[in-house]
Amino acid sequence: MLGIIIASYTEIHWIILFTLWITLIFSLSVTLAFGEQVLIFRKWISWNIMFLFFISGMLGYTFKVTSSYENEFSKVYLKDDHIIGEIIEFQKGDNKYDKAIVEIKKLVKPYKEINVQGKILCYIQRYEKVLTEGTVISFQPNVQTIQNKNNPGEFNAEQYWKIKGIDKITFIPDDKIEILGETITFSSMWTKSRNYLKKVIETHINEENQGLVIALSLGDKSSLSMEKRDHFANAGAMHVLAVSGMHVGILLGFISFFFKRIKFLRKRNAYLFCALILLWCFAFITGMSASVVRAVTMFTILGIGQLLGKKFFGLQAIFASALLLLVFNPLLLFDIGFQLSYLAVIGISLFYQNILNLFHPTNIVIKWLWKGTAIGISAQIGTVPLSLFYFNQFPNYFFLTNIGLLILAGVALISVVLLFLLHAIPGIVDVLSWAVNLIFDVLNKFIVWINTLPAEVSTGFTPSILHTVLLYFGIILSLFLWQKGNLRAFKVGLSLLFICALGLVFNREHNKFKEELIVLNHYEKIILLKDDNLLYVLYDEEKQPPLSSLDYLINGYENASGIKAKKLPIPRGMHMRFSKDIKFINSVEGIKLDYFDQQYILAQTVNKQIVDSDYKIVKGDWSPYIPETNVAINTKEKAFIISINDK
Repeated sequence: MLGIIIASYTEIHWIILFTLWITLIFSLSVTLAFGEQVLIFRKWISWNIMFLFFISGMLGYTFKVTSSYENEFSKVYLKDDHIIGEIIEFQKGDNKYDKAIVEIKKLVKPYKEINVQGKILCYIQRYEKVLTEGTVISFQPNVQTIQNKNNPGEFNAEQYWKIKGIDKITFIPDDKIEILGETITFSSMWTKSRNYLKKVIETHINEENQGLVIALSLGDKSSLSMEKRDHFANAGAMHVLAVSGMHVGILLGFISFFFKRIKFLRKRNAYLFCALILLWCFAFITGMSASVVRAVTMFTILGIGQLLGKKFFGLQAIFASALLLLVFNPLLLFDIGFQLSYLAVIGISLFYQNILNLFHPTNIVIKWLWKGTAIGISAQIGTVPLSLFYFNQFPNYFFLTNIGLLILAGVALISVVLLFLLHAIPGIVDVLSWAVNLIFDVLNKFIVWINTLPAEVSTGFTPSILHTVLLYFGIILSLFLWQKGNLRAFKVGLSLLFICALGLVFNREHNKFKEELIVLNHYEKIILLKDDNLLYVLYDEEKQPPLSSLDYLINGYENASGIKAKKLPIPRGMHMRFSKDIKFINSVEGIKLDYFDQQYILAQTVNKQIVDSDYKIVKGDWSPYIPETNVAINTKEKAFIISINDK
């Protein structure tokens, strides 16, 4: 892990790293063969192994990033070239654009074809063509580099796509795409299976529940509305939508229950082999997300250990699965799902038994509920600091949500599995469809009810990396002292952890009352005004962006500030005053901002009157042709932020 992290901040050529790697392999072989009896060599063996893993991490990362490809397509691509590639991921959009990842095979130049490699993210405008995974296409894109807009609270698109080995994007209509054929590959087989199961759901499940059923069973959230996603996030139930260890555990229990009752499968634990094969089939059908691969890999290691008569300690299986996944794809280390998934299972491994021992109910039902609750609390302890760092919010009723999901999530997943297995049988499929719809109606209403509770989610937490590390240090220190039985030291550790948590709360309140004005990096003039514990989104009424686009744009900042925004269009010619120090005027020339003693204009055009005025000209994507000589601020690279403390 350290090697992967160091490699992400350095640029060392792969030949140098490969030379070091070969040298360490040779050194380790020599010391193992001839030096086991010599003390100094025995010590070097341990150091050699550690250095070998460190360099392996650096080398693996270097081989995965696109900059290391010798024949990466963007290095030789010219405007008139055609690209030939295969669609390896395809997702139907909810508007006129579909999303596809194309693995590039060749560049067709006017005079020759060149074999190249790399991937490109394509947004394809729908017309008539039917595209799917495995389709080989030829197209002539306008290739752009994926770049963040650098707006506050923005989703880090560069990092997200870099993890997938992609740094280029294009927008293209499908009538500009030529279909050359289809390839039958291992992944396309699973894609067809997934698409078939989606059709089963669309045929037998009512429209209201379809998106939720597909998300829970197949891990595809593309057809899920933003409102439902927000409801699950606020309730602390997003792990239900992202196929993860919970789903794998439920499925494994369901499969084992039936297989153990088949006599010939009980011999030599054959049922375990069959269960593991079906789990890997489930992983491939759901798209091999980091969380499900982690869970299936870990269960596989535990299963193999059981067959060999070994007893693996929880952390050993966890870290062994992490090592295997990082060997195959070092970029997974930077995947948020990978990080949260492993922190959750580490939290369960470290804290579950201690929390379980706090309460010993005698009633079977209460005992079962308490076990599930202890697992939920343990997982939250492992993930809360990092969740606050990434998402700036905490679900206040996760405890209550966890109790409901103990019953509903398992029943919901098993009901869908039964629908998949028995959908071809008339009569039975009708009963199963009715049952699945009923279960998911209850699940959805339960999540909606959680969202109606007062203060269902707390937002505004913005811990730094150092603060996040200190929180984890406090958690581990408290656990260590608890297990050592040192009560006095444990109280001190717990006090330090409480101080760190209190710092989060104070920082949250500071975020709420911090006053600032932000001009976003966007193709329209959009302003965020944070004043007197209120947040406003202001924009030109005549050029109003789509509300869904606006919500997506400001959602991250709302979570970081802890305040829900109020949208206020500014009519042309209107003066809008918030206080004696804050005023907005929407004119033909642009939007004028008077913010305390500072004056700016989000200029649409530039004339002598504006240039000679006291207003500083702000340029953006809404006015790309304004001469740079007249511009004081340019938002085309990042948002322009004025803090009240800067006045």
